[in-house]
Amino acid sequence: MTLLFLIVVIFVVLLVNFHKWKQCKSSNIIISTANEAHKILKSIDYNRQKPNEWLIETLSIVNPFTINDESLLKAFKINAIKILANYANQQHYEKLVLTIRNRVEHRITLLQLNNGKFCLSKLAKQVTLDCFLTEILDVHANEDLLTELPELIIHLWKNRNDKTAKDHLKRILQTHDDQFSQSKTWQQIKTILSEHSNIISNMSTNDFDEKISNPLNIIVPGWETMWRVVFYTLLELIRRPNLVEQLRSQFNDHSKSYRDCLLLEWILKETLRLYPPTKNIYRTNLNTGESVCISVQQIHRDKTVWGSDALNFHPYRFKDTLTPEQQQSYLPFSISCPARSGFAYKFAGAIVAEILKFGPKFSIAEDFESMPPTDKLLDLARNSYQDLLISI
Repeated sequence: MTLLFLIVVIFVVLLVNFHKWKQCKSSNIIISTANEAHKILKSIDYNRQKPNEWLIETLSIVNPFTINDESLLKAFKINAIKILANYANQQHYEKLVLTIRNRVEHRITLLQLNNGKFCLSKLAKQVTLDCFLTEILDVHANEDLLTELPELIIHLWKNRNDKTAKDHLKRILQTHDDQFSQSKTWQQIKTILSEHSNIISNMSTNDFDEKISNPLNIIVPGWETMWRVVFYTLLELIRRPNLVEQLRSQFNDHSKSYRDCLLLEWILKETLRLYPPTKNIYRTNLNTGESVCISVQQIHRDKTVWGSDALNFHPYRFKDTLTPEQQQSYLPFSISCPARSGFAYKFAGAIVAEILKFGPKFSIAEDFESMPPTDKLLDLARNSYQDLLISI
């Protein structure tokens, strides 16, 4: 009896260890140091992993997010850099701010309920999309697209096989075919995709022409990241009325340009540090097949790099020059995204500033109790705080 018991115990232990070994072998190796992350991101031996490929079939996206090709990536970057460089010019920047001001006022007016409240997540999604389409693509979207497109994209991110949602998304975009066809920026992107059709066709054989002509190829990379930056910046600010007042006073001091408002820049940078738009970056070693996961979130929250208050929202940490280790450990846009040049701060910053300026009272509605205390981090799940109502 004792011998049989020992045999069973040994068998169970071996079985458990085998499963652990199997899981470890099949799972990604976690990279949580900036030095290793930079080596991998710069190495020609590592390529994007396959998880992004679901975007091809679900959202019909065939851009550098889903297609592993250096020439396509380079062409996309060059085009994006040219577009975003325009906003270094004061005249272009002022036009951007004016567009954002008009779209913020319009969106809040439409979203505002009878009691003077509005849903913060809907505002962040819709106004960011509205501003991106209007200013960057010169596309003036109707209400169906602005209200439904964000929710459909987020829904399909979690429900990838929902054919009804896919078809509805396609119909909404088709109603704007004429406007997208007249967008100079979108036509440039389409040309780049067409010039790489031989590469793209290897990855996507179904509805090839339709995928190349899909505006989501530019909308998703331009909007999906940015609305979350706006949303989480506002979530952190709404928990800190004193910080909002400090920010408002700086707006008054720097009325000519939000670009001169250092506190706004620090707040955005701290939001991106604690809540990076891309929490993990996945790569595969082309020589060994080894899969790695670069945990941007862990790197951004490492106390050995950022100090004992690494898990606290403290924008003033950016007031002083970052240490070389901190500079290397700041990867909200990886190491090569065109938004790193500063456009993300200009665009998201102007949206945040205009929302705050529109409503002198900016506070959480009393009937919302799910917001954590200020010494706790916000939840990064995609559906977090979606029902949060704001009073203005």
